[in-house]
Amino acid sequence: MFRISRRLDYGLHLMMALAADETGQAQPSAKLSEKLQIPLPFLHQIAHSLMQAGLIKASPGPRGGLRLNGDPNSITVLAIAEVLEGPTCLTPCLDCSDDCPRKESCQAQYMWGELQTKIIENLRRWTLQSLLETEPAHAETARVEEHSPNGKKPVPAD
Repeated sequence: MFRISRRLDYGLHLMMALAADETGQAQPSAKLSEKLQIPLPFLHQIAHSLMQAGLIKASPGPRGGLRLNGDPNSITVLAIAEVLEGPTCLTPCLDCSDDCPRKESCQAQYMWGELQTKIIENLRRWTLQSLLETEPAHAETARVEEHSPNGKKPVPAD
C-alpha cells in the first residue's frame, strides 16, 4: 500500500550520516556507500539531487566528498522527501493541478486530505537533528508482523 521508496530511505540515511559528522568535513562518497550499504551509482544519483537543491555540497579531489550544507536543526525530512520524491500527494484529486471529475461527490476526499495533511505535518516536524537524537527502535518492536489486522504479532502454529 503506502511505501517509502528506496531512494528516499537511502537519501535520508545519507543526510543523517552527513549531519552526524560534527566536524563538517567532506566524507568520501565511496566510504559513505560502503558504510550505509548504498550502491555507489545510486548514492551519486541521490547526492546529485540533494546538491541541486542546496542541501549538501560536494568537494572534488582526493580529499573531497560530501558534506551537509546547513544546520541539521533546520533541514526537515519533508524538505528531503520533496527533493527526492516531489510533493506529497496521496491521490490525484488532492493535487491542485488535476481536476478530478468526482471532486464534488467524493466521500473519501476529506479522509485522504486529512491523512495527507498529517503526513506533511509529521515530515515537517522531524529535522535531521531530531532524528539523530532519537533512540533507534528495535526492529522487532517497530515492525508489524505480516499484515496483522490488529497490529499484534501472530500466534505461531503448533
